[in-house]
Amino acid sequence: MTDPGKEPTLDVAHGDVALSRQLRDSLKVLQERSEDEQFRRLIDDVLSGRASLREVGRTDTFAAGINDGVREFARRWNRLGDDERAELAEQGRQALEAEKERLRGRRW
Repeated sequence: MTDPGKEPTLDVAHGDVALSRQLRDSLKVLQERSEDEQFRRLIDDVLSGRASLREVGRTDTFAAGINDGVREFARRWNRLGDDERAELAEQGRQALEAEKERLRGRRW
């Protein structure tokens, strides 16, 4: 396993390995679900370290690749009540904390 102290992290994660891993996992899902070859290559550039997520996030190709998903998320989010939103936010916080705990518990 990779040493989290030496594991490259995405620029927008500011050195947070757990957050970087969650972002990478999300990018992989986007890449797998996209039919846009340009978008998939762009995500591959980020995942391989050839480009930063910050710079890629400013491109038209990236925006076009995520627009439909963002719109669908917004539609679903707007249908949720406050309690449901709070529960989903808490689940996200717990998942991130669990990953951080898992990383702290590893011996490298």
